Amino acid sequence: MISTVVKSPSAVSLKAPLSGYLVPLESVPDPVFAQKMVGEGVSIDPVDCVLCAPCDGEVIQLHPANHAVTIKTGHGLEVLMHIGLDTVALKGQGFTPKVKVGNAVKTGDSLIEFDADYVALHAKSLLTQIVITNSDRVSQFLPYTGTAIVGQTVILEMALDGSELPTEAQTGDTVTSEPVVVPNPTGLHARPAAVLASLAKKYKSDIRLKYNDKQANVRSVVSLMGLEINKNARVQLVATGDDANTAVAELSEAIRMGLGEEGTAPISAPASVAHLTAAEPAPRPRSADPNIILGVAASPGVAVGKTYRLSRQEITVTEAGGTPREEQRKL
Repeated sequence: MISTVVKSPSAVSLKAPLSGYLVPLESVPDPVFAQKMVGEGVSIDPVDCVLCAPCDGEVIQLHPANHAVTIKTGHGLEVLMHIGLDTVALKGQGFTPKVKVGNAVKTGDSLIEFDADYVALHAKSLLTQIVITNSDRVSQFLPYTGTAIVGQTVILEMALDGSELPTEAQTGDTVTSEPVVVPNPTGLHARPAAVLASLAKKYKSDIRLKYNDKQANVRSVVSLMGLEINKNARVQLVATGDDANTAVAELSEAIRMGLGEEGTAPISAPASVAHLTAAEPAPRPRSADPNIILGVAASPGVAVGKTYRLSRQEITVTEAGGTPREEQRKL
């Protein structure tokens, strides 16, 4: 067994890449971000339209749709900034990148300029997520709340694990999947990439995703996004380790089924690949109290006004009528 050792300093802080109101990641109306499948972090409801660097580092990934960018810090942390929700569907409209992959940036440098009015009208939300995609490198997160000023306000402090982090080389069989077609309408962007990375973490094997002449560690959201995989692209999974067969079979099926993304039509599997039984979706929570309505908060604040609840009323209709006198009495 071969091990390499990575040592890290003890603390890192990020400054606001945008001015606005800080929102806990758990409150973001997107389950992949809210459940921290992409990573730990914080969200900002912006009031300006230029995304700036929250720290010094190097641009290691810029999404083709120009709505997301990743900076790698000197400590090795990968800081993903994702402008808005479902903005990948805008296909770059409304976004103007100010940097390229490989550029060195300083805190406060402009990264992406965006048309806030256009994005707000055409996307689900303007909430911008700042997450650490390799959160396993961090032992403690301290996200801040309240208002933030770009380049000045500290929005997130992190304590890095001072212990040595071994990376073990896997041994065992190497298994390669048959080509799998990616059915997602906008390809393997942040949301499906995060789902795939999360699914891969339960396996011990080293797992790679191959696309053309490139490959990426399946456990890294940034690496997966860096492959720039579009709809109908053909990819392959390569796994080495004791559970390689299971990992390749289950992850191939997950990709083929669209990784849970709405609006994705699953691609039929090759005859040689056995289908897995899909689990039934979890039932939506319901309140036993008729005066309580369960929901999801889209943003912080106070709601003022009347709330109405529409309920189905069962009406019993008697098919056989009575005598004319009886029917007239009922009227």
